[in-house]
Amino acid sequence: MPAILAIGQTIVIISGGIDLSVAATAALSGSLMGVAFAHWGWPEPLALLLGLAAGFAVGAFNGYVITKWRVPDFVATLGMFAAARGMALLVTDGLPVPDYSQAVEGRTIPGLVSTLGTESLFGIPLIALVAAVCAIFAWFVFTRTRQGRSAYAIGGNREAARVSGIRVERVKMRVYILSGMLAAVAGFMLVGRQASANALMGEGMELQSIAAVVVGGANLFGGEGGIAGTIIGVLIIGVLENGLEILGVEEFWQRVVNGLIIVAVVALDQWRRRAIVAREASAMRTERP
Repeated sequence: MPAILAIGQTIVIISGGIDLSVAATAALSGSLMGVAFAHWGWPEPLALLLGLAAGFAVGAFNGYVITKWRVPDFVATLGMFAAARGMALLVTDGLPVPDYSQAVEGRTIPGLVSTLGTESLFGIPLIALVAAVCAIFAWFVFTRTRQGRSAYAIGGNREAARVSGIRVERVKMRVYILSGMLAAVAGFMLVGRQASANALMGEGMELQSIAAVVVGGANLFGGEGGIAGTIIGVLIIGVLENGLEILGVEEFWQRVVNGLIIVAVVALDQWRRRAIVAREASAMRTERP
């Protein structure tokens, strides 16, 4: 699940934004899907569509607030982080889903979600295949479509992109919608893996997704990065977390380490950039007659 969230986060960060609401969106989408199927008795396809619609709505709201109200990305998505968690708690009454006092008899979670979250194909977990499909889709968008090239341009220089004819607001809106829908897919995978939904699932994964993107070589200020680097970042973070668990390090300290990794990698990246600029300036002074 962190991989799917990190893929959506990559799309946003490359365009010069940041999405702090991805984990909360995953919890909201998974909770809505679970409640619709188990408690309201909706057919499985409609329950899944409702969860995806929730991810779409959160992404669209983030994009609208950022592009139309000119609210900074950090503030808008931080507000949605809290709001989406609150909505998930309201939908579930703060209880795990299914709650057998409310569930329709015989209903737990959708069969497709359970299968994808727990089963394997030729020894490969289906959840990993879902993440791979999401990664390939995002890679295609970034490398083969105008949307992807526009996202890079906006992240590199927003005003230059606008002057060159790119519709910045439209691209940003689509970027956040795509992030929200990928977060919904991640929420489904969380539900399938846990065999239940709850409003607090995925806590801290927004930080993990940002850490994976930054460790994977993306510029936190936009314009640089890629899906392949993010996948490598996810693997590095996963290996680090497994190593800390083997060493018996508490989960709270693991969060401290994740935060320090982000700070250290960004600081090193900025130092590298300043060094490059200094070398280029020195070379230009040397070339002058």
